[in-house]
Amino acid sequence: MTHPRYAPVLLVLLVCMAVLPAVAHAQSGASSVTLNWTAPGDDSLSGRATQYDLRYSTATITAANFAGATRVTGMAAPATSGSTETVTVTGLAAATTYYFAIKAADESGNWSLISNMVSKTTAAVADTVRPAAASVAVIAVTDTSVTLSWTAVGDDSLSGTAASYQVRYSTAPLTLANFASATVVTPPAPAAPGTGQGVVVRGLSRQTTYYFALRTVDDAGNVSALSNVPSATTTDTMPPGKVEDLRTLFVW
Repeated sequence: MTHPRYAPVLLVLLVCMAVLPAVAHAQSGASSVTLNWTAPGDDSLSGRATQYDLRYSTATITAANFAGATRVTGMAAPATSGSTETVTVTGLAAATTYYFAIKAADESGNWSLISNMVSKTTAAVADTVRPAAASVAVIAVTDTSVTLSWTAVGDDSLSGTAASYQVRYSTAPLTLANFASATVVTPPAPAAPGTGQGVVVRGLSRQTTYYFALRTVDDAGNVSALSNVPSATTTDTMPPGKVEDLRTLFVW
């Protein structure tokens, strides 16, 4: 006669150490958990069981609510008693704590008691989406200042609010190669996408051509591409000084 198996199955969380491309590794860590346990037997710890019922939930799992937890489909048949079993549960939500438990059955339909319960929090999804490039315009010029304007972009391309701006200027055309060495302008904090923003660049020299550019940074440190590079030549509205010593000369 086959006796029910009451030995719990030991579950141990594994940490995946495989070397993967950056995006694939982030997706795997954010949407899956790998579990490991020792296979029980058909009769307690001897023989070979017939099937597993592995379940997970965002709430703790007990014998009372085990049947209501989500069942992992596609489980392979149990290996020989004492073997190490491994399965990766996929399709999980990022930054979420999940609880796992398992049961085993024999060919007579006898089910083991519920195993110990383990939990694991999935990783947060890595933010690899950088802000969109802004479009900068020159809207006013004086002898010593230039006013710039742009429309705020997002944290992730055009959605969400970005973290900061990098605004710089130079007397030479700006590119990605020389942007970091250009003169820094203190910009406003980014507003919601679609909001009009601007800054006045002061302390410039008269009758000088300047080039301006902007990059947007999100909270994950992703930096946008370089904006367009508008230029402006400061004016010269200062008249000459007045003559103070005009006088007549005696003519023979």
